[in-house]
Amino acid sequence: MYNIEKLKTESLRTQVYIKLKEQLLRGVWKEGEKLPAEHALCALFGVSRVTVRGALQQLEILGLVETKQGGGTFVKNFSSIEGVDTFHPVMQIQRNQDLITILEYRKIIEKGSAGMAQERVTPEDIASLEGIYQIMMDTVEDLKTFSEADLAFHYRIAEITRNPIIIKVYGLITEMLSVAMEDIVRQLGRRDGLTYHRALIDALKKGDKAKTESIMEEHIEVTIKRIQESDEFEEDALWSGSL
Repeated sequence: MYNIEKLKTESLRTQVYIKLKEQLLRGVWKEGEKLPAEHALCALFGVSRVTVRGALQQLEILGLVETKQGGGTFVKNFSSIEGVDTFHPVMQIQRNQDLITILEYRKIIEKGSAGMAQERVTPEDIASLEGIYQIMMDTVEDLKTFSEADLAFHYRIAEITRNPIIIKVYGLITEMLSVAMEDIVRQLGRRDGLTYHRALIDALKKGDKAKTESIMEEHIEVTIKRIQESDEFEEDALWSGSL
């Protein structure tokens, strides 16, 4: 019924998003129609539920679908669908200065998110962060996997806030940064990244809201500074061949 090939390359969430959007453009699913269940989409694409959920979240952020709690995902009444590519987050980062701008925004939203997460964090949340941190420790020599875990760590903190708006906004930021994360990690340094992530977990454990916010703010400030001071900080230096 659905003409979808299984995916075998990188950036699976982005590819699933693109494939689903193509199906919407072709009218495979009409307005008000329910999309296949997550497990069915996983089978169609040959990917995990995490990947499918990320792609559906991106479609929802762009206003193409809506997810009803316990009811599934439905096609919304959207117009000007041909212009959707203009809003695809991955297409928005084109220069180093774009990256700095996004990181400056991250500093504002993630500082507050870290504080809110500290107020709502549970032992299970700490355990999940520890799990991601362990992946980072285990893959310190694998830039790609380390970078993906780094991004997942920050997204997990957003989830811990239990605030749906923060989670959706950070989902958008995550998509925007996914193509650049390896460059960010390379310039900050994996060891420094581990140090900040360990400190964030420890502050969350201790219930120190001010410290949690301070560490997150410093973490992103240092990242911005490293990029600005890098010998590679020239017009489009990071992005040649990236997109």
